[in-house]
Amino acid sequence: MRKNINIHSTATVNNNAKIGSFTSIWHYSHVEGEALIGENCNLGQNCYVGNNAVVGNGCRLGNSVSIFSNVILEDFVFCAPFMVFTHISFPRALVCRHDVFEKTIVRRGATLGANCTITPGVTIEEGVFVGGGAVITKDCKAWALYVGVPARHVGWVSALGEKINLPMNGAGEWSCKKTGDNYILDGDELKRDAGPDDVLYYVPGRRLKRMEIFGE
Repeated sequence: MRKNINIHSTATVNNNAKIGSFTSIWHYSHVEGEALIGENCNLGQNCYVGNNAVVGNGCRLGNSVSIFSNVILEDFVFCAPFMVFTHISFPRALVCRHDVFEKTIVRRGATLGANCTITPGVTIEEGVFVGGGAVITKDCKAWALYVGVPARHVGWVSALGEKINLPMNGAGEWSCKKTGDNYILDGDELKRDAGPDDVLYYVPGRRLKRMEIFGE
Protein backbone atom coordinates (compact mmCIF):
# COMPACT_ATOMS: atom_id res chain seq x y z
CA MET A 1 0.00 0.00 0.00
CA ARG A 2 1.27 3.47 -0.91
CA LYS A 3 1.63 5.72 2.13
CA ASN A 4 1.32 9.51 2.34
CA ILE A 5 0.00 9.66 -1.23
CA ASN A 6 -3.40 11.01 -2.22
CA ILE A 7 -4.93 9.28 -5.25
CA HIS A 8 -8.48 10.30 -6.18
CA SER A 9 -10.93 7.46 -6.62
CA THR A 10 -11.43 8.31 -10.30
CA ALA A 11 -7.70 8.24 -11.13
CA THR A 12 -6.03 5.19 -12.69
CA VAL A 13 -2.57 4.44 -11.33
CA ASN A 14 -0.96 1.24 -12.58
CA ASN A 15 0.54 -0.99 -9.90
CA ASN A 16 4.20 -0.68 -10.86
CA ALA A 17 4.27 3.11 -11.06
CA LYS A 18 6.77 4.66 -8.68
CA ILE A 19 5.28 7.60 -6.78
CA GLY A 20 6.99 9.59 -4.03
CA SER A 21 5.51 10.54 -0.69
CA PHE A 22 3.19 13.54 -0.26
CA THR A 23 2.11 13.49 -3.91
CA SER A 24 -1.53 14.06 -4.96
CA ILE A 25 -3.11 12.68 -8.14
CA TRP A 26 -6.52 14.13 -8.91
CA HIS A 27 -9.69 13.36 -10.88
CA TYR A 28 -9.49 11.14 -13.99
CA SER A 29 -5.70 11.20 -14.22
CA HIS A 30 -3.77 8.19 -15.53
CA VAL A 31 -0.27 7.07 -14.50
CA GLU A 32 1.31 4.20 -16.45
CA GLY A 33 3.17 1.33 -14.77
CA GLU A 34 6.68 2.42 -15.75
CA ALA A 35 6.23 6.07 -14.85
CA LEU A 36 8.34 7.73 -12.16
CA ILE A 37 6.85 10.57 -10.09
CA GLY A 38 8.75 12.20 -7.24
CA GLU A 39 7.70 13.49 -3.86
CA ASN A 40 5.42 16.47 -3.17
CA CYS A 41 3.98 16.61 -6.67
CA ASN A 42 0.48 17.67 -7.62
CA LEU A 43 -1.21 16.26 -10.72
CA GLY A 44 -4.40 18.13 -11.58
CA GLN A 45 -7.51 16.78 -13.22
CA ASN A 46 -7.14 14.65 -16.36
CA CYS A 47 -3.32 14.44 -16.35
CA TYR A 48 -1.34 11.61 -17.93
CA VAL A 49 2.15 10.31 -17.14
CA GLY A 50 3.41 7.67 -19.56
CA ASN A 51 5.82 4.77 -19.37
CA ASN A 52 9.45 5.93 -19.09
CA ALA A 53 8.34 9.46 -18.25
CA VAL A 54 9.89 11.20 -15.23
CA VAL A 55 8.31 13.86 -13.04
CA GLY A 56 10.75 15.23 -10.47
CA ASN A 57 10.14 16.29 -6.87
CA GLY A 58 7.91 19.25 -6.10
CA CYS A 59 6.44 19.48 -9.61
CA ARG A 60 2.97 20.79 -10.36
CA LEU A 61 0.95 19.67 -13.39
CA GLY A 62 -2.13 21.71 -14.21
CA ASN A 63 -5.31 20.20 -15.61
CA SER A 64 -5.02 18.14 -18.80
CA VAL A 65 -1.21 17.99 -18.99
CA SER A 66 0.36 14.86 -20.52
CA ILE A 67 3.93 13.80 -19.79
CA PHE A 68 4.76 11.28 -22.49
CA SER A 69 7.50 8.65 -22.67
CA ASN A 70 11.02 10.13 -22.70
CA VAL A 71 9.88 13.47 -21.28
CA ILE A 72 11.92 14.25 -18.18
CA LEU A 73 10.98 16.94 -15.69
CA GLU A 74 13.52 17.81 -13.02
CA ASP A 75 12.51 19.20 -9.60
CA PHE A 76 10.12 22.14 -9.16
CA VAL A 77 8.84 22.24 -12.74
CA PHE A 78 5.47 23.94 -13.21
CA CYS A 79 3.32 22.86 -16.18
CA ALA A 80 0.32 25.17 -16.49
CA PRO A 81 -3.08 23.84 -17.63
CA PHE A 82 -3.38 22.54 -21.18
CA MET A 83 0.30 22.96 -22.09
CA VAL A 84 1.41 20.28 -24.56
CA PHE A 85 4.48 18.12 -25.05
CA THR A 86 4.75 16.63 -28.53
CA HIS A 87 6.80 13.47 -28.84
CA ILE A 88 7.22 12.72 -32.57
CA SER A 89 8.48 15.29 -35.08
CA PHE A 90 6.59 13.96 -38.13
CA PRO A 91 3.64 11.85 -36.96
CA ARG A 92 1.28 9.98 -39.29
CA ALA A 93 -1.87 8.15 -38.23
CA LEU A 94 -0.91 5.07 -40.28
CA VAL A 95 2.61 4.76 -38.76
CA CYS A 96 3.57 3.59 -35.24
CA ARG A 97 6.76 5.24 -33.99
CA HIS A 98 6.60 4.47 -30.26
CA ASP A 99 10.22 3.31 -30.29
CA VAL A 100 11.53 6.65 -31.55
CA PHE A 101 10.00 9.04 -29.04
CA GLU A 102 12.57 11.82 -28.69
CA LYS A 103 13.92 12.81 -25.28
CA THR A 104 12.74 16.17 -24.00
CA ILE A 105 14.34 17.56 -20.83
CA VAL A 106 12.95 20.32 -18.62
CA ARG A 107 15.47 21.46 -16.02
CA ARG A 108 14.89 22.47 -12.41
CA GLY A 109 12.58 25.35 -11.63
CA ALA A 110 11.23 25.92 -15.15
CA THR A 111 7.69 27.15 -15.89
CA LEU A 112 5.72 26.13 -18.97
CA GLY A 113 2.79 28.49 -19.44
CA ALA A 114 -0.81 27.61 -20.23
CA ASN A 115 -1.44 26.33 -23.76
CA CYS A 116 2.24 26.46 -24.74
CA THR A 117 3.64 23.73 -26.98
CA ILE A 118 7.01 22.02 -26.54
CA THR A 119 8.26 20.27 -29.66
CA PRO A 120 10.23 17.02 -29.22
CA GLY A 121 13.93 16.72 -28.54
CA VAL A 122 14.55 20.10 -26.92
CA THR A 123 16.21 20.93 -23.62
CA ILE A 124 14.67 23.65 -21.48
CA GLU A 125 17.34 24.84 -19.09
CA GLU A 126 17.05 25.79 -15.42
CA GLY A 127 14.54 28.47 -14.50
CA VAL A 128 13.21 29.08 -18.02
CA PHE A 129 9.82 30.81 -18.17
CA VAL A 130 7.72 29.95 -21.24
CA GLY A 131 4.80 32.33 -21.72
CA GLY A 132 1.25 31.19 -22.38
CA GLY A 133 0.62 30.00 -25.92
CA ALA A 134 4.29 30.04 -26.94
CA VAL A 135 5.72 27.34 -29.22
CA ILE A 136 9.19 26.10 -28.28
CA THR A 137 11.12 24.69 -31.26
CA LYS A 138 14.71 25.03 -29.99
CA ASP A 139 16.71 24.60 -26.79
CA CYS A 140 16.10 27.34 -24.21
CA LYS A 141 18.84 29.07 -22.20
CA ALA A 142 18.71 29.25 -18.40
CA TRP A 143 16.56 31.91 -16.72
CA ALA A 144 15.26 33.21 -20.04
CA LEU A 145 11.71 34.36 -20.80
CA TYR A 146 10.27 33.05 -24.07
CA VAL A 147 7.07 34.21 -25.79
CA GLY A 148 5.51 34.00 -29.23
CA VAL A 149 5.14 31.60 -32.16
CA PRO A 150 7.77 30.41 -32.69
CA ALA A 151 9.03 31.43 -29.27
CA ARG A 152 11.74 34.06 -28.96
CA HIS A 153 13.86 35.18 -26.05
CA VAL A 154 12.57 38.52 -24.70
CA GLY A 155 13.97 38.83 -21.18
CA TRP A 156 15.03 37.15 -17.94
CA VAL A 157 13.05 35.76 -14.97
CA SER A 158 14.22 34.87 -11.45
CA ALA A 159 13.65 31.65 -9.51
CA LEU A 160 10.61 33.28 -7.86
CA GLY A 161 9.13 34.34 -11.21
CA GLU A 162 10.09 38.01 -11.03
CA LYS A 163 11.31 39.85 -14.09
CA ILE A 164 15.03 40.58 -13.92
CA ASN A 165 16.01 44.10 -14.92
CA LEU A 166 18.97 43.25 -17.15
CA PRO A 167 19.47 43.63 -20.92
CA MET A 168 19.35 40.72 -23.33
CA ASN A 169 23.10 40.92 -23.92
CA GLY A 170 26.05 42.47 -22.18
CA ALA A 171 27.24 42.49 -18.59
CA GLY A 172 25.54 43.23 -15.30
CA GLU A 173 24.19 41.87 -12.03
CA TRP A 174 20.78 41.72 -10.38
CA SER A 175 19.98 40.58 -6.85
CA CYS A 176 16.72 39.16 -5.51
CA LYS A 177 15.79 40.82 -2.20
CA LYS A 178 13.58 37.89 -1.17
CA THR A 179 16.04 35.03 -1.68
CA GLY A 180 19.49 36.61 -1.74
CA ASP A 181 20.09 35.08 -5.18
CA ASN A 182 22.49 36.98 -7.42
CA TYR A 183 22.11 36.83 -11.21
CA ILE A 184 25.14 37.59 -13.37
CA LEU A 185 24.82 38.45 -17.07
CA ASP A 186 27.78 37.37 -19.19
CA GLY A 187 27.21 38.07 -22.86
CA ASP A 188 23.92 36.38 -23.77
CA GLU A 189 23.86 34.00 -20.80
CA LEU A 190 22.59 34.50 -17.27
CA LYS A 191 24.02 32.62 -14.31
CA ARG A 192 22.46 32.31 -10.86
CA ASP A 193 24.45 32.38 -7.64
CA ALA A 194 21.99 30.99 -5.11
CA GLY A 195 21.36 32.76 -1.81
CA PRO A 196 22.14 31.31 1.64
CA ASP A 197 19.06 29.04 1.47
CA ASP A 198 18.66 27.84 -2.11
CA VAL A 199 14.90 27.88 -2.81
CA LEU A 200 15.42 25.31 -5.60
CA TYR A 201 17.24 22.82 -3.41
CA TYR A 202 14.94 19.90 -2.71
CA VAL A 203 15.06 18.24 0.71
CA PRO A 204 13.74 14.67 0.40
CA GLY A 205 11.55 12.84 2.86
CA ARG A 206 9.41 15.64 4.23
CA ARG A 207 6.23 17.41 3.26
CA LEU A 208 6.93 20.51 1.18
CA LYS A 209 5.63 23.86 2.33
CA ARG A 210 5.47 26.12 -0.69
CA MET A 211 6.51 29.74 -0.34
CA GLU A 212 3.88 32.44 0.03
CA ILE A 213 4.68 35.78 -1.54
CA PHE A 214 2.45 38.73 -0.87
CA GLY A 215 2.22 42.08 -2.61
CA GLU A 216 4.96 44.61 -2.09
